[in-house]
Amino acid sequence: MHIPSRFEFECPVKTHYGNRALDHIPFEMRAMDVAKPLLIGDEPAAREKRVCPVLIACRDAEMTLGVVEDIPHAHPEEAVRQLAAIYRDKDCDAIIAVGQGPFIDMAKWLNLVVSTGQETLSPFVVGQAVPRAVKPLVVIPSAAADGNELSGYLRMGEVTVTSVNLMPPLLFIDPRSTGQPSDVTMVETALIALANGVETFLKANANPMMAIYARTAARLAADALHQLAGRGDRDDRLTLTVTHAAALGGCAIGCDPLSQTHHLGYALAETGKLSIAQAMGIVLSYALESRAASGKVDMDALLGLLGDGDRYARTPESQRGPSALYLLRNLLNRLFEITDGQIGRTLQDSGLTQKELQDAAEQAAEKEGGGDPASNATILTHAWEGRPLR
Repeated sequence: MHIPSRFEFECPVKTHYGNRALDHIPFEMRAMDVAKPLLIGDEPAAREKRVCPVLIACRDAEMTLGVVEDIPHAHPEEAVRQLAAIYRDKDCDAIIAVGQGPFIDMAKWLNLVVSTGQETLSPFVVGQAVPRAVKPLVVIPSAAADGNELSGYLRMGEVTVTSVNLMPPLLFIDPRSTGQPSDVTMVETALIALANGVETFLKANANPMMAIYARTAARLAADALHQLAGRGDRDDRLTLTVTHAAALGGCAIGCDPLSQTHHLGYALAETGKLSIAQAMGIVLSYALESRAASGKVDMDALLGLLGDGDRYARTPESQRGPSALYLLRNLLNRLFEITDGQIGRTLQDSGLTQKELQDAAEQAAEKEGGGDPASNATILTHAWEGRPLR
């Protein structure tokens, strides 16, 4: 890979991974001068009793904490306002969030409210910096993640705030907290992790430190997807692998601008006909193929990222790019079959119309790094048909 002559990299996330990882929470909290954290859990975490191990770990360490469980994802503004009032009333000094996706965005927003006193996100959207000295935030995700939990992104509807200081300083991945999501849910988590890893690894300004996170995220995600597609024996630690891949993908993104694949995925998901994960999984190979045609991405590196060393060595140099794209698309075909069509091979499988494709192409083009309407339309048309660009 090309190594820039100068680069910066920051990842403030400290990770505890494996059996009984949650037992380290009180020690890490006290090391950050935390005396009374507020433990919050979303509805799935409460239903699956994933908050209980955290409660037990804190109880055994004689750590006092406030607890609010079963928090719905709907109406985040009202939830943040009520949680902030509880946080202040109970004199808490940190947040432990057990959940995933939009719930972690809510936890990041709550942390901004109690750390800065700003009740809305508007000041941070128009230029106010997120302070480095925000309150400690612990994230305990499940295998049903959206890939942004560990990133420097906070998304609330149309509002996005970006800062490295939004990256949670503590992450815990424990078999007791990953849950037991369906195969389809884990496929979606792995697809996002794969897209995050691949796009970060192949971006023009990627540096060696960023590449370490991105490569590992992509390889873990690809391995998980092959297992979920029924190729090879299934590891009994698959949920841990998927959760870890998503976390590493978020760390790799950090707070850098998102890729064309990301913006197209978000725009397509707004139709309500497919998830962000499925949209990004389908679009990824076509967006990469489009950039490769203009010499903006090294497709040889993609094959090295997705396949083992033997496959890379056996493949003629001129065929490495097409072989990498074949790997991605063939994997989606297999996932489509094994999930009875719940994971789409093409955008047509999701029932998207040509008008919706055009709207998504224009919407993505409005974002930094989102491409232009014409190239976006070409990518989406081929992704809808399942036809290579060349």
